[in-house]
Amino acid sequence: MVVLTALQVEYEAVRQHMVDVHEVELPQGTLLDVGRMPGLNWEVALAETGPTNTRAALVAQSTIEHFDAEAVLFVGVAGALRDDIHLGDVVVASKVHGYHGGRESVDGFAARPDTWSPEHDMDQLVRSARRNEPWAYLRPDTRLSTPPKVHFEPIASGDVLLGFRDSETARRIRRHYNDAVAVDMESHGVTHATRMNSAVRALSIRGISDFADPDKSTRDATGSQETAARHAAAFAMRVLRDLRPKRQVAQEPRSAPAMVVVSAPDRSPEPAAWDSRPVIDVAGQQYLLYESPGDLVHESRDGDVLRRQAVARVVPDGGGRGAYAWLRQVERTGPLPGPNQFDPLAALEQEAELCRRLRGPDVVQLTRSGKTSTLALAWPGDARLGSPMGTVHELLPESPTPTDPQRLWSIVRGLADVAHVLERLSGAGFSHRALRPTAVVMHRPQMVLRDFGLATVPPRPGENAGPYRAPEQRHGSRGRPGPATDVYQLGALLHRALTGRIPDPRLPAYRGSDSVPDSLVHAVAGALREDPGARPEARTLRLALLSAARELASVPPPQR
Repeated sequence: MVVLTALQVEYEAVRQHMVDVHEVELPQGTLLDVGRMPGLNWEVALAETGPTNTRAALVAQSTIEHFDAEAVLFVGVAGALRDDIHLGDVVVASKVHGYHGGRESVDGFAARPDTWSPEHDMDQLVRSARRNEPWAYLRPDTRLSTPPKVHFEPIASGDVLLGFRDSETARRIRRHYNDAVAVDMESHGVTHATRMNSAVRALSIRGISDFADPDKSTRDATGSQETAARHAAAFAMRVLRDLRPKRQVAQEPRSAPAMVVVSAPDRSPEPAAWDSRPVIDVAGQQYLLYESPGDLVHESRDGDVLRRQAVARVVPDGGGRGAYAWLRQVERTGPLPGPNQFDPLAALEQEAELCRRLRGPDVVQLTRSGKTSTLALAWPGDARLGSPMGTVHELLPESPTPTDPQRLWSIVRGLADVAHVLERLSGAGFSHRALRPTAVVMHRPQMVLRDFGLATVPPRPGENAGPYRAPEQRHGSRGRPGPATDVYQLGALLHRALTGRIPDPRLPAYRGSDSVPDSLVHAVAGALREDPGARPEARTLRLALLSAARELASVPPPQR
């Protein structure tokens, strides 16, 4: 991967993301920094070209050939040509117009457009990154109160430093390239060089530092270039996160092999908050964190116990995209418990053993280092989208809406699979007790649990705070949480699927509709009974859900 910048401020913005850096001199004398990005599978060569398209093209061509590069990112700053593009925004070039191409005659200037566009896979990668956590690589202490926008729009590129919007050059751009939203002096040269290497993919990613007007120097003095370069570099890293090396796709395994580390010496630095960095290192294994809907990325403290959790990509040692994991960490900030006291670190390790015994999620890594235990469980991946699978959270309605039979069938059939796992858990003398929409992962052809919840944690009053808490989990309850708690929580998920809201004893009970089988209504009502002893067992609920799923499958589609 070659990353090119034109200015020192742009170079430094990218260099801050690199580690294990060493300098390389090309035969032509060009000096580059070569290193890697933590958590990414790319070796990166970073060069500063200087201004103008000609210099950028020469450096790009020689660097691509020397490193046999697969991709080139041109990262830096640009001037905005449109008033709705703001300082600090990022423009990724959907086209690069070389605006000097044309013919001058007595009739004036006639444009002869020379335009480049990225390949379709790069186009889609930019659009996906713009939708999904675009600022994962922007340090929290540098984030603005209003996040910058990412525009995927054309830019114009030429060798004129544009500082006057009513200049002849500016008028020429508006007249012949009026879709351009930004202007720079190097992108055309870089993309022209990549044309000579058909296997090389390229993008131009530009942070907006000025408005191509006489106030440019004033804005630069306020730090606008540093901010724009920082934003462009951060979005470039976000694009790199999901860019797959083409030469390794054919050899890439469908999933990473399971790996278990029982213990590790206590030589790691104290863990930092996971929401402050995109890559986590656990005993030498790196994980790339994903921001996710719901409560998937979370940090909480209970006394002297700190818990962290996140969806992550397992970064393989060599090549490939890697599998995905549900990463959980427990850190004890106070003294370790005595022999007869509950040990939350040991509970995480017991859960790993329970997963193996009961055919739960595969254990990717289990590590204990001093007062910190980390457990990574396999998380299903979506091969089509190249991302972790979603959860039931994404299927459940946010408000009361007409029931969609197809969506309801997916939820009912999937939760029947979950009930089967809960049966095995109950048979072994455990209960999950922490079911919620984000605890159930959509996986074809069935749904799976992300983990075993509170199974290895002793029941206690007030556990599992939130809307899916069963009556016996509340403070002051006389009941004891157990397998019947899991049944209640499954019923609460189904109630949400049917009504768009969580169960509320103050509201009338759900009575069904023409498109909902009576058997499903009765099954949900039974699962939500206040008395744990009056609820059906998980097996009975599972059979009822399978029967309801068959009825839903036979419902004809609505007339249009």
